[in-house]
Amino acid sequence: MKNLIFYFLILLPSAAPAAPTVTVLNGTYEGLSLPEFQQDVFLGIPYARDTGGLNRFRIPQSLNETWDGTRPAKQYGHACPDENVSSDGIYGMGEDCLSINIVRPVGVDNSSKLPIMLWIHGGSYQVGTTGLPTYNLTFLVQRAVEIGLPMIGASINYRKGGWGNMYSREIQGTGQTNLSLRDMRKALAWIQENVKAFGGDPENVTIWGESSGSFAVGQLLMTYGGRTDGLFHRSIQESGSAATAWYNGSDWYQPIYDKIVNQVNCSDTPDTLACLRTVDYGTLYPFMASSKVGGPGFYPTVDGDIIPNYPTELLHSGRFAHVPHLYGTNSDEGTDNAPKGPINTDADLRDYLEHGVGFGFPAPAVARILELYPDDPAQGIPLDTGAERFADAGGWQYKRAAAIVGDVFYHAPRLDDARYYARHSPDTYIYRFNTRGYVGGNGSGGGSNGTVGGGGGSLAPAYNGVAHYTEVAFVFGNPAYVGPWPGYRALSEQMQDQWIRFAHHGNPNGEGLPVWPRYGDGDKGLNLVLQTQGQGGSHVEEDTYRLAGREYLTQWARRRHV
Repeated sequence: MKNLIFYFLILLPSAAPAAPTVTVLNGTYEGLSLPEFQQDVFLGIPYARDTGGLNRFRIPQSLNETWDGTRPAKQYGHACPDENVSSDGIYGMGEDCLSINIVRPVGVDNSSKLPIMLWIHGGSYQVGTTGLPTYNLTFLVQRAVEIGLPMIGASINYRKGGWGNMYSREIQGTGQTNLSLRDMRKALAWIQENVKAFGGDPENVTIWGESSGSFAVGQLLMTYGGRTDGLFHRSIQESGSAATAWYNGSDWYQPIYDKIVNQVNCSDTPDTLACLRTVDYGTLYPFMASSKVGGPGFYPTVDGDIIPNYPTELLHSGRFAHVPHLYGTNSDEGTDNAPKGPINTDADLRDYLEHGVGFGFPAPAVARILELYPDDPAQGIPLDTGAERFADAGGWQYKRAAAIVGDVFYHAPRLDDARYYARHSPDTYIYRFNTRGYVGGNGSGGGSNGTVGGGGGSLAPAYNGVAHYTEVAFVFGNPAYVGPWPGYRALSEQMQDQWIRFAHHGNPNGEGLPVWPRYGDGDKGLNLVLQTQGQGGSHVEEDTYRLAGREYLTQWARRRHV
């Protein structure tokens, strides 16, 4: 409880207001009142049954009970299993983990019809939980009320790693694949059934995520070849495409599955998958760690069902949801994924691209990539850092490697997505976020997927630049993570206003905001560069940065098995 008080910055009045209640299809929940924010909060509400035991490695099962009286919804639910127990498990961790959180303004009822923004957290599909303080929806919901556009914020936990994306011949064809995505769709179905009780409009739901949460949004757009089933109506993607993720098949996963089966003594049973469902959670947990798998870990697969084909194939054939999109990347995405070992020479970089980046680029393709991304630090990443090489961060050619890797995983897929999104949905708005993050004295601030370093209330390190995850603090608007500077607070409010307006109307524009053109309004595509007034303010650019390199990498996307 003390953590909850800290995260919401509650100042308790002398007489606390009555706890809010809401009655959904299964029964009544009692939440928390946040009087300082004039909000009702309902935390840790199950949207599906326990995924342990016989439900393990199965699609999410509908809740099948009702009750009289009230049940508490006052604390974040358990994180779904992962390796980060110390951070992700602050509210517990286990297989009974499919839960949703709802934050709403006070005074709404089932006639209010407020739009819903559903946050899907990142973490490389391996880690993460909605209980992290960086994902506190309170400040965003508060801002929506301040600008006269109230909305409901929601966030979910879903299965990750092998618990959510296990694959093998035993699983192939069973309909029990891609459980992470099926969990998300189950949560969206719960919203359709229940959100009116919170004052929400089931016909105005925006799916919204960052990093692997953004991969997931892109994948949800493509599920069943673009079938939404009325579950969502707009999409927001921050730093990640369906084509950023990995799509390994049974040739990759079978040895992993077989090893786990052997480790828990299920090898001698006729049905090894059924045996895995009988293994005690504590026995199975140590062998499911993504770090022990090697490579990228566990990701969704092309199962011919919920993911019917590779995402670039679905994208190029128009088989995705034609809804309004708000989508962008950060200027220096590549600093987060640049190789840790030093890249000092052309030979080092060539070897990394051939063997280390994970996509098996053949030698001629690597040679062309090296031509398109010359060893010129002024053209490298972090952007606009001149002749500085940041060699201590990753070698003499660190900035060159960061430019390539950032484009491989983020900027090139974003370019390809934006072109096809805009072709089928003119209301497509693209940004490039360009402000370095704040690192607070308690270690809060910019970092990857919530993993932050220490600091003394300063800018994030120059070698990180405008790194992956940096924009998250600005959208959520928690002052502890945005930073104390007026320019940063102003940019945060601007971005919150744009995200909120998009969730309401499918258009981020409004009075007092910089004009954000639709991507297709320019022949070469138009982006809004999001930055502080001290940097010159937000402005429109043509989507032509490192264009030759990004287009070349896009040509190789299908070869990368995406």
